[in-house]
Amino acid sequence: MGRDRRNVIVVGAGLAGLGAAWRLSRRGFRVAVLERAPTPGGRISAERLDGFRIEAVPPVVCAADRRLFAFIDEVGLRDDVLPLRPLIRSFAHAGGLRDVELRGLADVRRIPGVRLREALRLVRLPRLLARYGSRIAPDRPADAAELDDRSLADFCALYFGRSVLDRWMAPLTTSAALGEPGEMSRVQFLLDYRRRGASRPGLPRASLSEVAERAGARLSVQCGIEAQSLEHSEDGRPRVRLRDGRAVAADAVVLAVPAPQALALADPLLGPADRSGLSAVAYDPILTVAAGLCRPLAPRPQQLLVPRSEGSPIESATIEPGLPASRVPEGRGLVLVRARGDFAAASGDTPDEAIAKEMLGALEALRPGVERAVEFSRVLRAPLGMPRFDVGSYRELSRFERVQRDRRAAGRRFYFAGDYLADPSFEGALASAEQAADAVSEDLAP
Repeated sequence: MGRDRRNVIVVGAGLAGLGAAWRLSRRGFRVAVLERAPTPGGRISAERLDGFRIEAVPPVVCAADRRLFAFIDEVGLRDDVLPLRPLIRSFAHAGGLRDVELRGLADVRRIPGVRLREALRLVRLPRLLARYGSRIAPDRPADAAELDDRSLADFCALYFGRSVLDRWMAPLTTSAALGEPGEMSRVQFLLDYRRRGASRPGLPRASLSEVAERAGARLSVQCGIEAQSLEHSEDGRPRVRLRDGRAVAADAVVLAVPAPQALALADPLLGPADRSGLSAVAYDPILTVAAGLCRPLAPRPQQLLVPRSEGSPIESATIEPGLPASRVPEGRGLVLVRARGDFAAASGDTPDEAIAKEMLGALEALRPGVERAVEFSRVLRAPLGMPRFDVGSYRELSRFERVQRDRRAAGRRFYFAGDYLADPSFEGALASAEQAADAVSEDLAP
């Protein structure tokens, strides 16, 4: 069979699905992307309101996000999105904020609440990373399975101290991925630190939703089409059964949806080991309050990190002044306040008005003047917000990868993609997309 006749269906037009479809299309496959939502993007989708582009996930990225930057370049939006707008990081302490620029580990001692003698112990961190060697490889997270035996809290208490955990390691990690320090694997922090190091965070000038829209326009993305199940056609190829009763066969199918949805779609064709791996993935809901401001609060973007010991419902917040032709209108401002995972989980039935009042009130206590500048607010919820990488997750990921290699060797031609297979970030979604596209290309090579 010639390459021009090989076709692939990708279920899900989030960043993982778009990334996989983009790679496969550029390699000569005919690719159709099915998305049940009215627009592509998934977690990077944005609501348009009064000139603003409002995301549920604050688009905080850094120079280490090379796959994301490459994708932005390939779809032709580099000049619109980049360079990043550098973020000033502010750490909450005793009801106030302190700006701290972290150029290296020595700067951690400047974070309020970090004990000096514990900050000095951070000289151990580079030594530990050197000892762990290639097992801590951001491009191969499953390689760290044998180190997946301690929580971040236990790891930090053993080597550094509670103040380093509470004031630096935990806020830094959970601001990007949510989770509970006493449950999340130490591997998650180590992988993230090895990848990002002291890279300065920033915000894109345009919304990442524009990247999804541009990619979707150049791919065959069919929105408003819901996949119901995965099955085998008469000739043994995978076939996607749609909610409207139609069935579409392909040479390969990539399921680029959250793990629970992938499990439900593929369940008739899965073995016990597949089901076990997908069932083991847990998620934290995302709850974000977005507020459009009548004026900028500061001349430069700011990221607020709030330690758990502060007793706030806020995990993190970004405050962004507007620019011409950007995601925030010039002369105005945008606040994105993301709730802690436990607060979000307990607030499923709480009315939006009450959520917005509590979250913005908590932000006002840290950053006075916010509430007076608010023109409108929106509460954005995502029940399957971010996958958790708790202790044991990397061991489970390693087992799941072995199972998928065995299934591929036996001739199975459906694949999984999503940040739950790599890292709970934009970069992780694209890393999983790359892995899925490479597997399809290898298995369908003439």
